Amino acid sequence: MESEVNKSLLFNHFARKTSPLQRELIAQWLQEKANEERYYEWLEEWENLHPQYLTQTDGALQRYTAFLKDNPQTDDVDTAETVVAPAQNRWSIRPWLVAASFLLLVSVGAFLFRNSIWYQTYETGFGETRSLQLADGSAVLLNANSTLRVPRWGFGTRIREVLLTGEANFSVNHTADDQKFVVKTVKNFEVVVLGTEFSVFARKRGAKVTLNKGKVQVQVQTGQTVKQVLMKPGELVTLDPQNHIALKTMKQTQLHPAWGEKRFVFEETPLQEVAYLLEENYGLQVDIKDQKLAGRVLMGSFRADNVDQLLQSISELLDINVVRQGNHVQLMDN
Repeated sequence: MESEVNKSLLFNHFARKTSPLQRELIAQWLQEKANEERYYEWLEEWENLHPQYLTQTDGALQRYTAFLKDNPQTDDVDTAETVVAPAQNRWSIRPWLVAASFLLLVSVGAFLFRNSIWYQTYETGFGETRSLQLADGSAVLLNANSTLRVPRWGFGTRIREVLLTGEANFSVNHTADDQKFVVKTVKNFEVVVLGTEFSVFARKRGAKVTLNKGKVQVQVQTGQTVKQVLMKPGELVTLDPQNHIALKTMKQTQLHPAWGEKRFVFEETPLQEVAYLLEENYGLQVDIKDQKLAGRVLMGSFRADNVDQLLQSISELLDINVVRQGNHVQLMDN
């Protein structure tokens, strides 16, 4: 048995030539997330070297249609003269049913697992950030409670397009052929860039794009209308839940994502906005006791390694009581 999983062993596995022990070894190897990408790369290489048989569905459908035409069925049954068809005729349709059922199962399976097949998915949990290096050399810093999907094949050669849910900072690598880099979101907007540094936020309560340097174009679709905004460095585009666009200039200190360094910068930030941050990034349920308190603003910059340190700083900055029980947090005046 192979002492480790390599291309030769996996090629034998794809050809169904491995032993039960080798298959168990491969299954254990796949438990590591880093090995999953290599598995799919070698699978694609093996499939290119060993083209599989393609079912001739059009021909099968034509033959089946001809069979039904030559063997018409009727709803009129004469109970006095019931004729039992020979076993050979009764079962002659069975191979077609088996083939049709198989094709249906394959189609349904491909549909249900298409994202796992075509995309490499990177995720972060509550309170977690993650640094990524894409195949084209671009760098991504993924914020908490976020997901980034990257095509497994062709990224950096045919297309550079990723799908983001949540929040991320991008440092896009410029290519010799000026290939575009596109960030798509579930908020019906996308960011098109060539080479730049920018941040994208796309969550339920709205979205925003902050441009640090370079040039980006934000494309927003509302119904059948597509709006485009060309951003300059230092600008912020915000979108409300209905994708209404607003453009403004940011302060230099606001351009870089502080969360990447576990640092929090509040510049006249309403407490309600801070509550949203706690819910989205840490999975907390925040209850602010009155609207006046929700409107109070925070000013300051500090570092917090975890959510409890963040809650403590909020309590000290606003001189309020913060009570946490599990994932539920209450914010109250003293």
